[in-house]
Amino acid sequence: MRPDRPHAAANRPVQRTPDVRYTSAETPVGPLWVAYSERGVCLTTLAVDETEFVNRCAQELGSTVTRDASPPRELLEAVAARLEGDRSIPFDLDGRTPFHRAVLEAVAAIPRGQVRTYGEIARAVGRPQAARAVGETMRTNPIPVLIPCHRVVRSGGDIGRYSPDPEIKRRLLVEEGAIPG
Repeated sequence: MRPDRPHAAANRPVQRTPDVRYTSAETPVGPLWVAYSERGVCLTTLAVDETEFVNRCAQELGSTVTRDASPPRELLEAVAARLEGDRSIPFDLDGRTPFHRAVLEAVAAIPRGQVRTYGEIARAVGRPQAARAVGETMRTNPIPVLIPCHRVVRSGGDIGRYSPDPEIKRRLLVEEGAIPG
């Protein structure tokens, strides 16, 4: 395995504690489903219905999730503050490789209203030749929006792709003031 390529095991389901709960939060581009454990947010998804989100949690987290009728106030406040600004929020990145963790943490630190290129993130994590691996980590980001992979763009300034819809990435960047409307 080349040192600039992360190990594929990072994308396998991870066995978690049985206590993974979920709720939703409103964003400028629609509801954000948020799964969390006692360690922090472990999975988020935009633009899907609740059943699809629950199925994704089972597949990616390796455990069932329970809708939390009364999510912790602190969690809701932290998610809202993160969506409005750059407030720190705990993430549960168990099961990710050191490379994936480093990339996700570097991306989580990108300030609202700014963007970074895949190459800049690769250099920031000490792997200057790993821009494509950074892109793959962004494609498989388990916590989009809260770990703002939408703030990572191509080196020429093009915003690039975004799942489920590149228009969502553009709208988020406009909303945050990173690109003109």
